[in-house]
Amino acid sequence: MNESSFKFLGYRISQINCRIEDGYGKAQENINQKINIENYFNQDNKKFVEVVLNIAVKSDTNNFDFFLKIKGGFLASNDINDEDFQKLAQNNGPAILFPFARSIITSYTAQANIPPIILPTINFFVDKNRQKID
Repeated sequence: MNESSFKFLGYRISQINCRIEDGYGKAQENINQKINIENYFNQDNKKFVEVVLNIAVKSDTNNFDFFLKIKGGFLASNDINDEDFQKLAQNNGPAILFPFARSIITSYTAQANIPPIILPTINFFVDKNRQKID
């Protein structure tokens, strides 16, 4: 098995906020998600990038809102050129990090004793010009 030239070093949650009004969950509510993706390329180590997902989840009735900021570190091998490294950071980074965010949101809401929020999966490779995903 070949080892990947783009390594996931781990993640951390840097911010989490949740507001649940008493009326939430008593009737069917639609949940909307928005994701903002940020990439911070390290000036000292040109092959390190921090990918940040800012995920906002809200009910259409405004009885529920949740915000999660999750950061993941990625390191590329020196044989990857800069253009390929940027593509990996913009596409693969969020794709690797998002399942952790989904799990955190589902676990948090289940522990809050409300119907658990299970975000749908996202194809991060579809729209190369995106920064916000609705």
